[in-house]
Amino acid sequence: MEHFHNFPPKKSLFVFDLEFVGDVRQLDTCQIWEIAVYCVQTQQWFDTVVDPEKGKQLFPEPPIPEIPQLTRQFLDQNKARTWPVVFADLEQWVNKQCGTDVPIFISHNTFRADKPIMELECSRYNMQLPLHWYFFDSLHYSRRMIKNATGNYSLTGLHEQLFNKPIMNAHRARNDVSACTKILNLLSNGSWQLVGPIYPSQTTSLRSIRWVGQKAEEVLYQANIRSVEQLLIYIQNHGRQDFILTGLTYELSICKSLTLVMGLKLPHENVKNIAKVLVDYINH
Repeated sequence: MEHFHNFPPKKSLFVFDLEFVGDVRQLDTCQIWEIAVYCVQTQQWFDTVVDPEKGKQLFPEPPIPEIPQLTRQFLDQNKARTWPVVFADLEQWVNKQCGTDVPIFISHNTFRADKPIMELECSRYNMQLPLHWYFFDSLHYSRRMIKNATGNYSLTGLHEQLFNKPIMNAHRARNDVSACTKILNLLSNGSWQLVGPIYPSQTTSLRSIRWVGQKAEEVLYQANIRSVEQLLIYIQNHGRQDFILTGLTYELSICKSLTLVMGLKLPHENVKNIAKVLVDYINH
């Protein structure tokens, strides 16, 4: 994790969206069927339909009725290609757009959906996202920048609040990218000087842990704990020492370790809630 505004290399921004079958609450069920990417600096587009599984005729119903049902007919009509082919073209296109800049990929709820789904899709084909690709969540940025009277910070909710109209043909990747781009352009007053954390590929956002919000994430950052992976290593190292030296149980050690790093900067109840989530996270 780094801070967008303090990240020293020259950056190119890519607003993107994935459409996928499956339920995001069970990531391994998700398969991409469409991707759209817009480069803010060059104003160029990459969008294509993806064949989740060659030859498959029937696909699961979407988790909500607003998402279109994927069919083999749609895939064939749009000359859908498999993910390895699409991703190879995407990587080449990104390199062409940004040159020596560091690419920052931006999407709405990216740390719980688009980023891990893209990583999962790559792993299915023994591929890996480039390690210098970073990700920024427009959902977290929007929560930081604007109050929504309804509490609806979905892409559709924000678009309706800011522009007094729904997204036309929402849940198609290019339309959602256009909506996200309009929202970010407005919230940043056209500067695109965004504020918030960016995470590289192959790392997990601290905010993906329940009860870890903006404040807790910043406290961990200041303690040089900048991903879920680093947090787990910190907890495991302390847990091992606590058991050997004092016989402390793993559950109590987690709470103690978090209190050491966060205790004076967050309410005790918040620390306890994060510790409980981490116990369940590690046990499962």
